[in-house]
Formats: sequence, structure tokens, C-alpha cells
Amino acid sequence: MAIPVETFFLDPEAEGTLQAQIRQMIAGGILSGRLRKGERLPSSRRLARHLGVSRITVTLAYTDLLASDYLEARDRSGHYVSMNAPEPPRLAARHPGDDRIDWTRALGRRFTGGAAPDKPHDWSRYRYPFIYGQSDATLFDHANWRHCALRALGQRDFLTPAADLYDQDDPRLVEFIARHTLPRRGILARPEEILVTMGAQNALWLTAQCC
Repeated sequence: MAIPVETFFLDPEAEGTLQAQIRQMIAGGILSGRLRKGERLPSSRRLARHLGVSRITVTLAYTDLLASDYLEARDRSGHYVSMNAPEPPRLAARHPGDDRIDWTRALGRRFTGGAAPDKPHDWSRYRYPFIYGQSDATLFDHANWRHCALRALGQRDFLTPAADLYDQDDPRLVEFIARHTLPRRGILARPEEILVTMGAQNALWLTAQCC
């Protein structure tokens, strides 16, 4: 599996040469478990363009990681996380009792009274409609949505989305968010720090309650 180039970013406050920062960024991703053995890294040209650095800087960082056995090179295929790379440290699992936040007090139950905003029937023709919960057809990824729907409705993968996890979030969804979605936005988080909500409105409401 190829690692998206968008998940790599440099800390603007980091110290040291760019080569050292890139080396530390990749090694840190491997040690944290975000980059896994056998996964292919972006080409040096593509990563350099994404980070805004010279290609030789990325090439030298890759070379150092090859010498340290963090990466391995494959003929005409590129660089991969080495199968001999150091294992991520195994941290003790946190138990529910370790969370000392009183969420019943942080998330008070206050309601507005049920007033609902009016939505004009021709809202999609407005230049700036400001209508919540509606998708912009020009931005919606129809191809990938269709692909996901076919997989979800297929017999092989049907039980995965159809299963009731009851009191926990889908671990595969949380893993994808932690390893792909958040790093694209410059955010690194552990699975226990991710909360899957029932849509954007639920997420905004919870955020407002915690402020």
C-alpha cells in the first residue's frame, strides 16, 4: 500500500537541517506505528515537491534511513518501510477508569426548544446558500462513493459495515482517520483520542459544550 504524500508535513518550529527533519519525520512515523512495514513511500521527487524542498535533500534523507534499516529500496519500485524496521513501543492499554474527565458535567444537556430553520426549495441555485447538511454535487466524489458502496454491498465485505459494534467506534474507521485523514491536516493523534460523531452537527454541538 502506498502512503499518501499529503500525510507528510514538516513542523515549522522544528530545529535542524531539512534533511534531518525529513529523516526524523519518517522515523517518527515508523516508531509511532503510523507508517507500517511493507508500505511504499512517495518518490523522492514527489515528496520534495510536496514539502517544498530540493529532491537531493529527500534523497539523502532516504539514504540515511536505508543505512539505518528503517527503509528498504526495491528495484524500479521505490522505497518501502523496511521489514526489519524497529517495532513501535507497546504502551499499556488505558482502561475506562483512567479517564478522569467528568463528561456528564462537561456535556450539559441544554436544548433550544426545537426551532428549525427554513430552507428554500431552490437553495442549490444560491451562490452562497449557507444550508447545513447538504452536499455540493460539484465537489462530491461520486466515483469513490460508488466504489465504496459496491464493496459495502458485496458479499465478502458485507458483515464489516453491517455489524453492530454497540459501544465502540469501528476500529478500521478510527485507524484510517488516524493514519490518513488527520495527517493530511497536520494532526497526529492516537486512536483513543479520536471520537466519531453522528455527523457535523453533532460534532459542532459537542465541541461547543466542551468550550
